[in-house]
Amino acid sequence: MRAEIIAVGTEMLMGQIINTNAPFLAAQLNELGFEHYIETVIGDNPKRLQAVTHDAEVRSDVIIYSGGIGPTQDDLTKQMIAEYLKEPLIYDETCLANLKQWLGERHIEMTDNQKRQALTFKNGHTFHNPKGLAVGTAIIKHEHLYIFLPGFPNELEAMFLEEVKPYITEHISTDHVLTSQYYNYYNIGEAALADKIEDIIAQQTNPTLAIYASKDAITVRVTAHGRTEAENQREIARVEAQLDERLGAYFFSKGWKHTIPETLFEQLRAQQYTIGFAESLTGGLAAAKMAQIPGASSVLRGSLVCYDAEAKIHIARVSPDVIEHDGMVSEACAKQLAEGAREQLDTTIALSFTGVAGPDEMEGKPVGTVYVALAIKNQPTLVKHYQLYGSRNTIRERIINLAMFDLLHDNFK
Repeated sequence: MRAEIIAVGTEMLMGQIINTNAPFLAAQLNELGFEHYIETVIGDNPKRLQAVTHDAEVRSDVIIYSGGIGPTQDDLTKQMIAEYLKEPLIYDETCLANLKQWLGERHIEMTDNQKRQALTFKNGHTFHNPKGLAVGTAIIKHEHLYIFLPGFPNELEAMFLEEVKPYITEHISTDHVLTSQYYNYYNIGEAALADKIEDIIAQQTNPTLAIYASKDAITVRVTAHGRTEAENQREIARVEAQLDERLGAYFFSKGWKHTIPETLFEQLRAQQYTIGFAESLTGGLAAAKMAQIPGASSVLRGSLVCYDAEAKIHIARVSPDVIEHDGMVSEACAKQLAEGAREQLDTTIALSFTGVAGPDEMEGKPVGTVYVALAIKNQPTLVKHYQLYGSRNTIRERIINLAMFDLLHDNFK
């Protein structure tokens, strides 16, 4: 079974809003076992909408529309497809009653535009809206299922999960299951990663592989299709073993959009470790990344932000002699920063960051020179030197990911 998504709204074509509904719907369709190859964004134009629907019918069994079912003049998705299908629309009485009550409480007169939110297919099914007023609807005709959902993401997601998903499960059966797993890698470029698994990709049939690149990770998606989840998991495990053999040195987590700070946080929490930071060039950014994670207080104690020499001496207790003889951008300074943070914050471990983010060199050291120290309770402090490239903010962002990645891989030697 194949499914297709059509997002309706001129505002998306004009760049005024981003279509965030498509990723949600795509993930849900994948979970339900549908093949899903095409998504379309179209403006509020009746003739184009009908033409796109005609094309979608050739490719797909299920067509899902998002947007264009509200109370404004250009909300015509249901009406235009009803005309195209030659199927009558009626008003859902429950929705009309809710509309009347909602508008009455606000002393607003019900207009024909308001009433159109209650339209549903006479020979179809109504999806009530747990987060809004406009109902969704569905109709099966000519061996196709047409589903109409609101455009507001909170309404669409709630309606799909509570109403549409059970309906699809009941009315549409698929003869196979799709299962995907995501593998996240760092400190390797997209092209280099692709070279290492080129033969696996070339020979793929089932499972299939795809590579996604972002500034914080390279992700490999492995998708298997079979009759059962257990069958798919066996196939994914076979490919996972191949990936681990070739890319294990760059791996940091499984899961979609899983970051390095999140992975480190989970590992530290499992070990019942706490962490603190001493931050010079990163200026508190490392702690901020950790603090974004729900439950961060179970691991993160804090950060000593000490940007200039005086702050390093008085806040992190770096020796003035180290500042004078070795400099702020040095192995010795990084070491004392990390030890000062670990002692003052009373943590299991502490990371320190000191270096040159730019735009100019500092203490005779080029832009991108960074020292990171790892202080561990009752163990010798370890320091690692990095030479990075890029803009000021790129260097700051990258050193945090690199240091945390090296900590995960025990690369501080």
